[in-house]
Amino acid sequence: MPAQTVLLRVRRHPKSLLVGRNGPMISRDTRATALAEPSVLGVAPECVVFSLAGTTYAVAAALMRACLSLPRLTALDETPDYLVGAFDLRGELAPVISPAVLGGWTLKPANVGDLVVVVDAGQHPLALHADAMLGIEPVYDRPWRVGERLLNLSKEVLLSGGSAWLIDPEAIRMVADPHLPSLHSADARLQDFERQLDAKALSRLEARAERYRGLIRPGRCTHPSRRL
Repeated sequence: MPAQTVLLRVRRHPKSLLVGRNGPMISRDTRATALAEPSVLGVAPECVVFSLAGTTYAVAAALMRACLSLPRLTALDETPDYLVGAFDLRGELAPVISPAVLGGWTLKPANVGDLVVVVDAGQHPLALHADAMLGIEPVYDRPWRVGERLLNLSKEVLLSGGSAWLIDPEAIRMVADPHLPSLHSADARLQDFERQLDAKALSRLEARAERYRGLIRPGRCTHPSRRL
């Protein structure tokens, strides 16, 4: 599976008051591997827009499941550096991705007021670490140019209000690439993520995790196992 771009540059109209326009252009990130063909985010009528550490991100609104307060996480072995841990959501394992690490920036440590944006990645949930929700914006897209589907180049699209980094959940690999050794163990990664949380804050996150485990989704039976 070749290494390909997972974060795509999005342009938004400058009239927007949303923040988070800094950060380098990403053309190819060897820590984030993608599917051979671009997925549904080639065209996304609307995007959920959120921020983390002053950078703005977007994900297709059609993939949105929920926005939750950050729970206590469990470390997962043999996972990439951008996967900081996971939690049990209604009997399904939900990996939590750091958009900052995914995009080549440094890890943003957790705060008790942080969020996870839960989206569909195939048939399974995936959670994106966030510190604020900014809303839903329409996307003004263009067709893929000739050759882009083969090369999976960074793709610019236009939102209604500024710039953001478009994330394709279905293109994010959940298993560490054996040819790209992880810089940190799963336990060390999670400890680094939680380094600013004291015992009281960790207790609040644990209470959230317990509550999310017990949530019931009407009309749906889930199985605790999932593919990583």
